[in-house]
Amino acid sequence: MKYIVSLFFVVFSSFAAAQEFPPPPPAMSNLSQQKLIDEFIEASQYKEALINYAKEYLELKMFDYNVDPPKELLTKKQANSIINNFNFDDFKISLYSSFSFISEKNLKELIKFHKSIGGKLSRGNSALLMTPTIDLNIKNQMDYAIENIK
Repeated sequence: MKYIVSLFFVVFSSFAAAQEFPPPPPAMSNLSQQKLIDEFIEASQYKEALINYAKEYLELKMFDYNVDPPKELLTKKQANSIINNFNFDDFKISLYSSFSFISEKNLKELIKFHKSIGGKLSRGNSALLMTPTIDLNIKNQMDYAIENIK
């Protein structure tokens, strides 16, 4: 009987301890970080690189390759319309959140680095600093736009 009571005590105390700490609030950068992130976006030409990434993603989504012959799901005109209507300013919230984990010192170093190379890491500005959250958000935004255009 003692073992059952002690087992229940351990189980219920672990449940109680698990409930004590609320989840942390979503990450968001402070104002000084936001200014540095904005400077990083400008110095690295991040908007152009992100739009290039979105274009590449849309090109992959233009055809259904699971059928023979591949079926066109999205025309070039529709893909260009999605890119032209991409609202980067709304997407900045995701960038602020994702980059809030980078220290101000490291943000300054990133800015300095990008300024020293002229802002582009690769030809066509196809390389960019990416997090899983940014990747997911851009793909979700493109998928949503594809669904709305159909």
